[in-house]
Amino acid sequence: MSRTTRRSFLKTAVGGATALPFAIGKAIGEPNSARPNVLYLLPDQWRSSAFSHAEFADPYVQTPNLDRFVTEGARWRKSYATNPECTPERATLMTGRYPHQTSVITNHIMMPPGNRCIADTFREAGYATHYIGKTHYDGPNLVPGQTHPVPKGWRRRGFTTYEGFNTSHFYFNSATFDNEGEPIGVTGDYEPEFQTDLAINFMTENRHRPWFLFLSWGPPHPPYHEVPESFKRFTINEEDRRPNVPAGNPSPADVENYYAQCEALDVQFGRLMDSLWKLGLDRNTLVVFTSDHGDFLKSHGRNGKWRPQEESMHVPLFMRWPERIQPGQTPDTMIGGVDLMPTLLSMCGLPTPRTCTGEDKSWAVLGEDPKVVDSLYCGGKMTSEDEAWRAVVTEQYKLVVDNSDPLDLSSVTMLYDLQADPYELTNLTGNAGFSGIKQQLFDRLVQWRNDTNDTFPKIPPQAQDCYA
Repeated sequence: MSRTTRRSFLKTAVGGATALPFAIGKAIGEPNSARPNVLYLLPDQWRSSAFSHAEFADPYVQTPNLDRFVTEGARWRKSYATNPECTPERATLMTGRYPHQTSVITNHIMMPPGNRCIADTFREAGYATHYIGKTHYDGPNLVPGQTHPVPKGWRRRGFTTYEGFNTSHFYFNSATFDNEGEPIGVTGDYEPEFQTDLAINFMTENRHRPWFLFLSWGPPHPPYHEVPESFKRFTINEEDRRPNVPAGNPSPADVENYYAQCEALDVQFGRLMDSLWKLGLDRNTLVVFTSDHGDFLKSHGRNGKWRPQEESMHVPLFMRWPERIQPGQTPDTMIGGVDLMPTLLSMCGLPTPRTCTGEDKSWAVLGEDPKVVDSLYCGGKMTSEDEAWRAVVTEQYKLVVDNSDPLDLSSVTMLYDLQADPYELTNLTGNAGFSGIKQQLFDRLVQWRNDTNDTFPKIPPQAQDCYA
């Protein structure tokens, strides 16, 4: 379908590109199947505080569609990236495996064949599986500065059809390719709106069968300034900075445009939800909204992600499925990116592959008997120049070790009480009053390392060829 035809079709079928509040009440029409559809939304670099409903919310940013969405489903309070970097985390979300198990330990690595992915299971269960947007687990771009389409076959990781690209961040000059590898991006259009058009078209054409749709928006990842002018409404002053942003270093332009990107995506999210309702699919669709990592925006004097602080690691995770998830939930159960594949497959009644090492935590939102989750295991890059680390996060504490060898208590570089100190202003590593807690958490981290066959601080043997 041509882009002009697609736009005309969308205006007739689902009300066009105008952002409207999604409808209230029972869906119109019959669901396509007892099996739920799954709409999996992955914006890039959206931190957990950048919502108007968030705990310790960033000032100014307003996300009314997502605010309403979380009241109709579940907002996980303690969701963490297993590795807060694009390629490793995306490979983890696809496989339910830790980066040292997938061999994808840093950016721009090709995820090797043989990693069973979430879309494989949905496809084998009869679902239409479709990917839209950035993948970033298909190795380095073939030409520097240019992206490439992911070719058909095993590199599509179970997605039968595809409208996307490996990695690119040009939000007004989309690098999107169609299923045959032909470019379909149009200069001048806002890429997330274009991608949302594609998603609505897919949902419309497949409304009579179950589907699994993965939509990966590029923002609010830099370039922050590439956002429609109508959303650039912020003026942020020195006194508006987060408590952990050093004085005199607020980077107001980046923060202002980051918030603008969040608000622009909130509008596209509203369009998707409105379209689901109009298509009669909203009650039997599991909608999942999360991110691969956050963004420092000068917290702790840093930019970007990669490191173990909350702005980088703590990510949003929202779920809505009116047929199964009671509204207004805020589960305290800790969940990591590695847990999402087994959790979502279980919710849909599908088998979890034996390759998954994450845990099914669907019970936390389905009203089933609770289980004990004592901690999460997370980590960063493997190379010394990139400040490799591992962390264990509990309900109250976070302990971080660096890549010193041998790994012992002297490797501990951070210890924070997240309940008393949510902005991580006081490092308790050298506080004698916390020596017992430090030892307990270090022992738990070592146990996690051993249980997952992590060779940290050494690069895992199975990743040597990939990393080279």
